[in-house]
Amino acid sequence: MKGKIYTVTLNPAWDRTATVDQLVPGGTNLLRELRADAGGKGINVSRVLPILGRDTEALGLLGAGAGDQLLTRLQEERISCDFIRILQDCRTNTKIIDAARGVTTEFNEPGPKVSEKELQALEQRLCRLPQGAVAVFAGSLPPGVPTDWYAHAAALCRAAGVRMILDTSGAPLREGLVGGPALIKPNRGELETLCGTPLQETEQLIAAIRGLLSSEMPFMAVSIGAEGAVFVTAAEAVLAVPPAVRAKSTVGAGDTMTAVLADWLADQPENSPPPRGEVLVSLASRAVAAATAKVLREGTQPPLPTEIASIASGVTCRKVG
Repeated sequence: MKGKIYTVTLNPAWDRTATVDQLVPGGTNLLRELRADAGGKGINVSRVLPILGRDTEALGLLGAGAGDQLLTRLQEERISCDFIRILQDCRTNTKIIDAARGVTTEFNEPGPKVSEKELQALEQRLCRLPQGAVAVFAGSLPPGVPTDWYAHAAALCRAAGVRMILDTSGAPLREGLVGGPALIKPNRGELETLCGTPLQETEQLIAAIRGLLSSEMPFMAVSIGAEGAVFVTAAEAVLAVPPAVRAKSTVGAGDTMTAVLADWLADQPENSPPPRGEVLVSLASRAVAAATAKVLREGTQPPLPTEIASIASGVTCRKVG
């Protein structure tokens, strides 16, 4: 097993997933194929990393109630955990898969209110991360946590010699960028919100991404759903397009891609140059293959290595800038 990657999830969830033959808004829907999984974007990343041969430890804030079920499930999956337990109950999210249309509708709770004392306990834990580590901070911020908290966490990481990957959206992403993360992985909609403009054309996406690159973040990936993802440095851009598949659940696909990017970054020396040439193409292909393999699994189940390898041969990569 390779060196450990830490994940930090401030707003975990007990994810309930069900399928309906065809979703009828305002009508009665019979749920079938019910399942429950440990959820939250950082937790999803931690569940994928062992599949990639990478050791991981899940950190963050974890409430009571459904949080007990979540912790038990992670222990059953042999995911190392060191959560700060908080007083209010963990949220429960519901995902409804419309089998007729192949789309997923999500109903996500805001999460428990976090006290200043509970947040400080997490910050103290972050200060003990080992120098040289990679930490993935992912997901929404629960009530009681200021929107600039990820920027504050980035400062703690820099002081500890830890590289931060940030995967969030809205104000937490915009303000978190001030902290200088090593990598972000928004989807197209999140990038459009960040930039304040539609980005429908590939050239527009690449220009927007390059406008965000810096010495701290010389490389960036943006997922664009079934169209794949773009992987961009100042000198190169690659579009990776997956083969067409019929998705069982898209929840966690982006987190699976983040896990592959974190796995790559953890093998790179600090201040190393961004991926280039065939290395960039290979990384793009593997990341998109992993995300595509995930949508073939129910709920938030991570893909199997054999599934990733099988799909990778069908990913088409081309230089686009």
